[in-house]
Amino acid sequence: MSIGGFNNRPPIAQGLAGNIASQGAGIISTRPTAKYMSGARCILKVNGRIAAFAFGVSWNITTAVTEIRTIDNFLPSELAPSLLSVEGTISGLHIPGDGPGVRLWQPDILNFLTQQYIVIEVRDIATNELLFYTGKAMITSRQEDIKVDALSNVSLAFKAIGYRDERDPTAPDKNEAVAPNTALGKAQGLLGKLLKRF
Repeated sequence: MSIGGFNNRPPIAQGLAGNIASQGAGIISTRPTAKYMSGARCILKVNGRIAAFAFGVSWNITTAVTEIRTIDNFLPSELAPSLLSVEGTISGLHIPGDGPGVRLWQPDILNFLTQQYIVIEVRDIATNELLFYTGKAMITSRQEDIKVDALSNVSLAFKAIGYRDERDPTAPDKNEAVAPNTALGKAQGLLGKLLKRF
């Protein structure tokens, strides 16, 4: 079994050489003016500290939508956002003496009711561009897989309240395209007509 491109099976020298070559190629080919992001140049911080054991991170941002329905209409009149949920996973290796349990990322039996939120930050080290940030996250589950012929695998699932990425959360700009038949589009159209009168 392999995790994150690393293979612990014999011949170990060949496996390590292949792993180093693949990671080195990923870094060299994507720095410093890459058009697309690569995991080889990605840095993950939790509570301001680099997660040294992490080999992968993923997140899922979901917008729950409620259909606004009207009489004598087979299609929804509008789609109204109702909830924004943020969740993801962090995967890596188990380092004895240094891991999510030692760093108090997940509540235990004693601090269950007083557990603090953790800060998760993913950044491109070549351009220092922010890819994902949340200041209110909590580890909801931890799964570990240890086998005799493989490196140990740790998988953490988290949920968060809010997030930031390359763009700071702001209201849509007047120059951005907004569908005219939506509530926002109608409001902008009405506001534009009113402003033209003055």
